[in-house]
Amino acid sequence: MSDFSVRRMGVGALLVAGAVLATGCEDKRVKALDTGISRDSALSVMGKDVSSGAPDSLPNIYLHERYLIAGQHYEVMYFTPDDKKHNLSDTSAVNWKKLTPVVFREGKLIGRGWSYWDSVATANKIPLHKH
Repeated sequence: MSDFSVRRMGVGALLVAGAVLATGCEDKRVKALDTGISRDSALSVMGKDVSSGAPDSLPNIYLHERYLIAGQHYEVMYFTPDDKKHNLSDTSAVNWKKLTPVVFREGKLIGRGWSYWDSVATANKIPLHKH
């Protein structure tokens, strides 16, 4: 094998390993979300296996935020696998790194994960939570 092909195979292996690490911590419910599904369908998928028995319109959503940008409605929901809720009096309630942003535009899923939300927020000058 030539030196060039060995290097190319090594780079390919690193890219695959990086992709596995980047998605390895993602919850199975978030992985099941397909781009383009409706907000209600996404909430149904994300709300499966909720531990608390109390009725909740946003199960497994720590916090959600809405924005109107260039005439379009954007919404980001911060998914938490253990149904924790945002508490204004306790800002240390959750580690932002453990949340997964799920981003909607006009009620349709357009992307998920911190890298996606970071790019949308940066492009639209939306302040980000520290994660």
